[in-house]
Amino acid sequence: MMIKPPLVFVILSLVVPKFVKSQYEGLDSTRKQATIHSDNTPFADEIVAYRYSDIEYSGLDFTAFGSGISYLIEVSPYTGIHINDRFYVAGGVTGSIFSDNMYGVISTTAGVFSFIRIPISSIFLHAEYRYQNSIVSYQPRERQNFGTPILGGGYNNDNRLGMYALVGVALNPKFAYTNSLGVFVYRFGFRF
Repeated sequence: MMIKPPLVFVILSLVVPKFVKSQYEGLDSTRKQATIHSDNTPFADEIVAYRYSDIEYSGLDFTAFGSGISYLIEVSPYTGIHINDRFYVAGGVTGSIFSDNMYGVISTTAGVFSFIRIPISSIFLHAEYRYQNSIVSYQPRERQNFGTPILGGGYNNDNRLGMYALVGVALNPKFAYTNSLGVFVYRFGFRF
């Protein structure tokens, strides 16, 4: 197999920045250091530091559960902003397939959600609002649009919520018709 230089260049340009760090040494000693002007225009480093205080991120929450009576698979991608290492605010879409063998029901759910996560060391607090279209009654079978707050917390492997596990409680009882654990919620997730 012949190695093509353009392909090597593309691969190196994608891989090398993850491992190579640059260092800013400032201006050399023969030049004057920049100062703040009398009109209080901030120095460039201060502008860059302010701009990157809010970091965008994306991630995915998922649930897989099976008990012999009911099964659930849920996937919820999201995107949001990490504000000053204190708050994670995000919104996304969710979809799931739920099967209840006792009632012979196979149901799909689709919706949108937003959440706030507040990390405290290796745990975090979670508050979510979810609006979805799903089944709300087995006999007779009926679908509705409804919203539910979900409150809970979780454990993460680092302070940046790179990988985590989440448990919570949905406050609207209609949510129990689309979840194997009733109003209880558990999820695993990771950031991209």
